[in-house]
Parts: sequence; structure tokens; C-alpha cells
Amino acid sequence: MRPLRLSSSLLLVLALACQRNAGTTTPSHAGGPAATASQTVPATAAKAKAKAVPKVSDDPTIQRIVELGTTESKVDEHLEHLTKRIGARLTGSHALMTAERWARDQFASFGLKASLERWGEVAVGFDRGPWSGRMVAPTTMELDFTTRAWSPGAFGPVRGRAVPYPESVAQAKAEAKRYVGAWVMVPPRTPGMPVDKERLAAIDDVLATTSVAGFVERARDPGGKLVHTGGEHGIDWAKLPRDTRVQLRGEQYDELAKRLAGGEVVELEFSIDNRFFKGPVPQHNVIADLVGSELPGEFVIVGGHLDSWDGAEGAVDNGTGCATTLEAARLLIAAGAKPRRTIRFMLWSGEEQGLLGSTAYVGMHPELTDRITMVLVHDGGTNFLSGLRVPPEMAQDMKQVFAPVMALDERMPFALWYAESLRKGGSDHTPFIDKGIPAFFWEQDGRADYEYSHHTQYDTLDFAISEYQRHSAMVVAIAALGFANLDHPLDRTDSAALPRRDLGAEFEGSRVTKLTKGGRAAKAGVKLGDEVLEVDGQPGSRWELLRRINQPGTTKSVTVARKGKRLTLTIDFTGDPADAEREARTARRQKRFGTIDYDKPFAGKVLPKPAAPPATAP
Repeated sequence: MRPLRLSSSLLLVLALACQRNAGTTTPSHAGGPAATASQTVPATAAKAKAKAVPKVSDDPTIQRIVELGTTESKVDEHLEHLTKRIGARLTGSHALMTAERWARDQFASFGLKASLERWGEVAVGFDRGPWSGRMVAPTTMELDFTTRAWSPGAFGPVRGRAVPYPESVAQAKAEAKRYVGAWVMVPPRTPGMPVDKERLAAIDDVLATTSVAGFVERARDPGGKLVHTGGEHGIDWAKLPRDTRVQLRGEQYDELAKRLAGGEVVELEFSIDNRFFKGPVPQHNVIADLVGSELPGEFVIVGGHLDSWDGAEGAVDNGTGCATTLEAARLLIAAGAKPRRTIRFMLWSGEEQGLLGSTAYVGMHPELTDRITMVLVHDGGTNFLSGLRVPPEMAQDMKQVFAPVMALDERMPFALWYAESLRKGGSDHTPFIDKGIPAFFWEQDGRADYEYSHHTQYDTLDFAISEYQRHSAMVVAIAALGFANLDHPLDRTDSAALPRRDLGAEFEGSRVTKLTKGGRAAKAGVKLGDEVLEVDGQPGSRWELLRRINQPGTTKSVTVARKGKRLTLTIDFTGDPADAEREARTARRQKRFGTIDYDKPFAGKVLPKPAAPPATAP
């Protein structure tokens, strides 16, 4: 079905109406009751005012930041506005346009020099309105699902029978009448198994001629509880996607499939308000400067990404990082900070489409490569900022800057760890590292399960933890001021990112979903579906485990779970090309610093392990 095309002005009216509605209700896809502004902001503010202000520094400006951040924090208000009044902020949507202007105006209202800097454009815009679905026969059941961004909806509700996907082109042609107006159940792909894309495309072409209602796929979450939103923005207005594809929560998909296998007649209905609008749609980064008093041409950058996927509210990814950035700016201004260097607050867009805004920024400003002293990116959800991993050459400056942070709150400790190099990853610090600029992704800790909300139907305000947010905003403000006031730039010696070892495996979470034939993991006996539990006897998140893979040592002991059993395998990295520079760097540091322990913090404290179990509810 081709999408309904409306004028851009009418689309804007509809988008704003949806935003207003989002401020008072939670649509059926959001996974639970929403917290309204009255529930969230005043209550947490009252709690904050009741807290004692810790003494963390003799510097009156830093102490004032802590006082304001403890007793008069506005971080909840920033996040509530982003999630409930504006909502999800997909790159190329009207909601993101609204968020850009709002964030710029917020920074300006604090007293900063704020602007929008255009970095590019999106060929086709996309707005997502309300969506709902249910099984209507043989019984009723509300369905929890999403659709890809930049994909057509179903203006209805559109009701039809659920039918299995044909096994061949011949079957699709022979049973064409069966698929007219039907919701076609696509069999789930087995991780690691090859996909015959040509065969599937040929079957889809036949089904397109029968006017199917759409396709129902099983969401990829192995546990069957989460639905993840993604999508491809690089589409052509002349060749818009044609198929409505629903990604249904796994448990519900399995129930429908079981009913069909048992011979039951299953009827489904969906109403999905997805709308394209013609571009090009300009895209911007939000930039706000607290101009330095002595070195205004040198910059400390703090920020996060303003865009989000649009399957929920964009709260944990990354409304939380935007809110702490905004609040850090407000705290610094309110505390009367006069930094030596300019503190630049940045909210990038296009992050979810491949770090587009931040990559464009460093490409547009080569003159800043040597003048940006460091970058701090908050994009890890609502857990409190708990540390940084830093090259040893930067250790003393880091200890100086973060001394006040380590005295903030013993319940939310902060630690500094050694790292072999700057660490790239899937967020906006990476393009800066690629240019040789010291850039960091905060370590975070706490009771929230980031993966539960990350890109899922639970990326809502309900899952943001106010106490953590207030704390993190103070950490960002103190760090920004500390780095801006250093007597010298950070030492970049041996900080360049080291190439990663070639493991020959890809993961979803900690589960192996792809293996390279003849790769090191496969040679060690790793199998598709294995869940990696430990590396060298140490458990941790996927990122912690991959970090240990890349630490010194030619062989790595990897413990996996397979069919209910624990197996320990040895991966041999002898001769890996990535190790030559790593070994040379290790030798230089051994001479300068002695033996370096990468598994223990060199300053500060960490929460005792194991930490409290992750929260999957507010």
C-alpha cells in the first residue's frame, strides 16, 4: 500500500497534535502507565531539597554547583519536556525539528551563545503517529509491536486473517486468493543461518500482487519480551517502501503461530499511523558555548545525541544524556562559572543512523582538531556516571579534575581506570577519537537494565531514575569546569585508539549470532548461540568482555553457556596484526610507569560486585 501523502503544513499540525497528546497519555505500545509531569518533577524536587549538601571542594564555584544540583535541580523537567511534550525524536522527523529549536532556546535562556548548525539532510522525512493492534479471533488479545521507521503503516484498523508465509513462489501463486487482505506470518530467521534473499524477494513480489494487508515478523529478542525499533533512512521518494511489516513481541508471535499450527482461524487488526513527507529535510546539531575567559579558542565539549528511535519516547536513549547536558549548562551559569577555556555543549542528531551529526561536525571543523582539549559523551542511559577509562599519560590530570566528584555521594561512587588507548564505540565520541582528539564515553553503574530499554518499547520516562540523573548532571558540570581550567591540554601521547583483535564473531548482547569461518573464535570451538559469560574468569557486560579480549595476553580463556552447560575455551591471538602496536605501547609504558593493572581502578571506588539486580520496572 502506498502511503497517504499530505501537505507538509498539515503534517506539522498532525505532528504537534500527537506531541500534545503524548504529554497526557501513553499509547498502547508504550508498555505501561506513563508518569505525568506532576508525578515526576515536583515529587523528586521535594526529595532533592530535603537532602544535605555534601562538602566536596574548597572551590566556591564547584561547591555552588553541588548546592544547586542537590537542592534545585531541573534535570527532571528537561527530560519530562523531551519525552512527554515532544516525544520520540527520529532523525528527519518534525519532532526532532521541534526538539532542536527547544534545546537551542533552553541553552540561550541560561545565558549561553546557542545556535543550530546544519550538517546535512535526509531525503525523505518520516513521522510516526499512534499505533495499535490486536488479535480479534478466536479470542481477543492486545498486541505489543513496532514497525521500522521509514516504513508504511496501515490506516484503518485493517483487519484480516493470519496466514503462514508461503514456502515457495509456486505456492504463493497457486494459493493467491488465500493471501488477499491477509496478515502473513513470516517465519523467524535462525541466528547464523544463511538467508536466501532472492527467494524471499520473489515470494514477496508475488504476494504484492495479491494485496496482502501486511507481514507479521517475530521481534528479534530471544527472550520474547522486547520489540526493538530500527529502520533505514536512505530511501528515495520515487521508490518508497511498499510493505507494512509488523515486528511482534516474540511471546505473542509464538502464540499466534501455535494457534495457526493447531488449525485455528486467527484474525488480526492493526492501525498504524506512519507518514512520509518529501524532503530534503535539513538536519542540525545544537551548539551552545560558555565562552572561556582566557583561552576562548580552546574547547571542552560535553554532550549527547538529541535524536532517538521512535518506538517509544526516546528517554533512556538518549533523553537522559541530553537532560544532564542541559542541566550541567544551567548549573554552571547559575553558579557563576568563569572557565578559562570555552565549554561547548553539544546535542548531535543522526547518531542512530551512524553518528552522522558528530562525524559531520569534525569533518566541517578541521581547524578545531588541536583546539578541542577533550570530549565527554553521555549516552549510556539513566544509570549514574561512575567513571572513565583513561590512558596512563592522562591519569594525574584526571585525578585532579575528578577529586570533587569522588566526594559527592558514597552511594554513587566514581572511579578512574587505566586504558590502553582511547576507546571507540557506537556513540558520538568515536568521530573525535578518529581525529586524534581525547574523547570519552562515561562508565555508568546502578540498578537500571539499559538493554531492557535500549531501542525497545520501554524507552520511556518511567525508566529514568531521577536520583541518578541529578547526580550525573553535577558530575558533567564539575568535569567540564575542571578540564576547562587545567593549566595545559591533556597529554595525547600513546592515546590513539588501538585496532581491535579480530575475534571473528558478532553478538546480540552477549550471545554469538555470527561466526567467521576459520576465524579465531570458531577455531577455539565457539558455536552459534553460545552466550559469553566470562573472559579470563571475569564476568561482565558485553563491552567489558570485549575490552578484556583486547587486553594484553596472547591467549584468552572464554567461558560460554551452551545448552545449559558451562564450557571454557581458549582463544589464541598469536600473530594478530593488532598486537604489534599494543606490545610496543606496553613496553613504553612499562619503562615509564611500571606494571599497569587494567582491571582495578587507580583512583576512586566502585560499587561492590555483584551489584543490585537490574531493574526492569520503575
